[in-house]
Amino acid sequence: MGTEGRRDWKRRESLTSALLQVGVVALLLVGAVAWFVHRGGVRKQTEEHMRAARAAAMRGNPADLTQALKELDAVFQLNDSNRDAVALAADIQTVLWLEHRQPGADAKARELLARAEKLDSRSGERYGARALHLLSEGKAAEAEKYLGDLKTQGASSPKLTLALAMALQARGDLPGARQAFARAAETAWRDPRYTTAYGEALLDEGQYAPAVESFGKATSVNPDHLLARVSSALAHVYQGRKQEEAGKTLADVEARGADLTPVLKARAGALKAELALARGAADEALQTADAALKDMPEDHYALFARARALGAKKAPEARAAFEAAVAKRRNAPLLYLDGARALQGAGDGAGALALLDAYEKTFGPVQVTTADGKKAGLLDQDGRYWLARGGVLEAAGRQDDALAAYDKAITARGVGLARAQYAKGALLLARKDYAGARALLSVVAPDSGAGTLAEAYAAMGDLLFAQNEYAAGCQHYYFGLVRARAQGTPREELSARIEGIKKNLESAGQASMAKAWMTETGGLLQ
Repeated sequence: MGTEGRRDWKRRESLTSALLQVGVVALLLVGAVAWFVHRGGVRKQTEEHMRAARAAAMRGNPADLTQALKELDAVFQLNDSNRDAVALAADIQTVLWLEHRQPGADAKARELLARAEKLDSRSGERYGARALHLLSEGKAAEAEKYLGDLKTQGASSPKLTLALAMALQARGDLPGARQAFARAAETAWRDPRYTTAYGEALLDEGQYAPAVESFGKATSVNPDHLLARVSSALAHVYQGRKQEEAGKTLADVEARGADLTPVLKARAGALKAELALARGAADEALQTADAALKDMPEDHYALFARARALGAKKAPEARAAFEAAVAKRRNAPLLYLDGARALQGAGDGAGALALLDAYEKTFGPVQVTTADGKKAGLLDQDGRYWLARGGVLEAAGRQDDALAAYDKAITARGVGLARAQYAKGALLLARKDYAGARALLSVVAPDSGAGTLAEAYAAMGDLLFAQNEYAAGCQHYYFGLVRARAQGTPREELSARIEGIKKNLESAGQASMAKAWMTETGGLLQ
């Protein structure tokens, strides 16, 4: 009997134990399911916030970048060690610091980059940000080497290509930088940051039409990209075009108020100053440029606008003002070449030559890779520089030196070849070397009318008149007037040119041809 009780007790104990074990297992299963569900939910939320952050950052405006950072803060609430999120935040803060000069962004960018590196992020944001930080410290060669080492390890990213472009630009290898900017912009064409950066590089070189095209690509993916819009408007005003449209863009941008970073404020101020200069209001331009520099004292476009305003006033401080602009952006040919022309126009030929000497000192040591893979000096390939130098030397009465500079511009065979040929031909014409002038001018002002330079056709007309070839001269003058009208030359100026040619014909005893000339050109003034 006692034995049976013990058996019953064991059965009861075993049943209870089994039930307890089942309960424990059930609890563990519930906990595991809950953990997996929670983990899956965290992953899903993280992915959603990361997608939203990248989408906001890609729109590119400061408000968009701020929204992207908010999305990343939400990621950090879920997991503050998410290395891709940390790297992306470092990249965004680097953009706010170096491209927008937002106060406080520098410290945040450095702290986040250090965290991304400690977490061993392998994203392009981490490596691209490090290269940009090196550039900000003036370590262009070190940044270039860093990027080269990454490339040998197989790293490839538009962010790295963009950083390489900036490193080459800082070194003065402008052709190499253009190629890298173009590659980055082509690969990441959906992100206006890349096409805007390319446009700004072109604008720094004074290549206005390609710059406008690049800014146009940026606004095609985000029509409200503020930096691309205001920079495109500035390029148009430098060209003397679309000033009314630029004014509307300026008003739109200024209305954004709190959305504007120091760079956007300064760029808008530079645009406003240039619009005032285009109206002939030099005093207003100077005041506006000074106001823009209060927002960002190192903005080279605002400094350039200030210098141009002083040049328009023929103020003795103009030379120092151009030198101040160059000091802030030594790798921007626009500041030197257009600055030299402005100083020359203000009557400061010595200042113009000094600015060009500074250009030669900056870019003279730079070696670039030619199309055939060989190394050559950048200045040997730089026709625009030699053309500008020739113009300043010619204005100073140093004709032989000017001819030598024009020859170097022609030898470079760059995009300004036709203008260099015209410049040398016009100088030879002034020296009454008709044979030499004709050999050059006939290339850029052909009888077919296929040439593009209005001034070249005008010079060829002068040459033909000087040799009593009046009919051919009138034909070339006509081609020149057609080109000038297409380029927006005012009606009054066209009329004055037509009248001047008529008087020359009459003075040469060509009254009937003068009458025919007025008849043929009448339609140009309608």
